[in-house]
Amino acid sequence: MRHRGTQYWLWSNRQLHGRNHEEVLPDGTQIDIQARFNREQMTQVFIGVYAVDGAPLAEEFYDRESHPTLVKALEWGCARAQAILNTMTAFRAPHRIQLTLGVVLDDPCALALRHMEMSDEEALRLKRQDAWDEYLKAKQAVLEMMRADKVDSEIWERQKRRLRDAIDRRAALRHTWPCD
Repeated sequence: MRHRGTQYWLWSNRQLHGRNHEEVLPDGTQIDIQARFNREQMTQVFIGVYAVDGAPLAEEFYDRESHPTLVKALEWGCARAQAILNTMTAFRAPHRIQLTLGVVLDDPCALALRHMEMSDEEALRLKRQDAWDEYLKAKQAVLEMMRADKVDSEIWERQKRRLRDAIDRRAALRHTWPCD
């Protein structure tokens, strides 16, 4: 059970509908990211990071002025939550498995599968499949950039980070639970 902080209650409005991404990391840290459109059709994002006992470690909300889609806003929120985690957690050597967030899903069928009641083995299988799919997509994106004549350094760094996170996510799923 999460103990919501002041920032959440300032942001909360049940009349506005949106999408959310919730995740529990291997160390028990809980992540809650919500995106919605306000009455002026501006995208708003809430990011909450909670301890194992549900106490708020960090809560932030933002108005995204560029009017991104809710999925893009959730992805931005995941990146921001990852940055919050990096500042809050103790240093972890780069060759060690890093704490990373899962993939934001925008397919209604895939989302419905995640909300079904399923065994731990089924949930693990889905998480592993998501991690593998994200790894393949990230690897393909980096390979395409390596073949390109010219690449923007910011895009290169973003794709490199995406591939590194995908590798860490796969490794974390391999080491957290028993193998297939």
